[in-house]
Amino acid sequence: MRLMALSLCVLAVLPAVAGAQQVTPTTPVGPTLQAASVGFRASDANASTSVVAAPVRPHAGQDVALMVVGVGAMIVGALVEHTAGTIIIIGGAAMALFGLYHYLE
Repeated sequence: MRLMALSLCVLAVLPAVAGAQQVTPTTPVGPTLQAASVGFRASDANASTSVVAAPVRPHAGQDVALMVVGVGAMIVGALVEHTAGTIIIIGGAAMALFGLYHYLE
């Protein structure tokens, strides 16, 4: 049994050592996505043109999370009955509006 397990391990390691499964980089043959693209590429543009990025919003993720959690709380509040559901809906609406306020600010 040990001999069979040892021979299976050797057979599993042998192709990797022999380099039999090494992938050689080849040039693509036929149509490619790069050739199918239309417009300017970064290498085509000269150095004088610059891309202006959109302004970065440092806390946009937190604001969106507040809005999502607030809407989720409103849905849960709609499923809960009576006074407790109403309180959850009002709290969720306040949280969603707070997130929206900071997102739009």
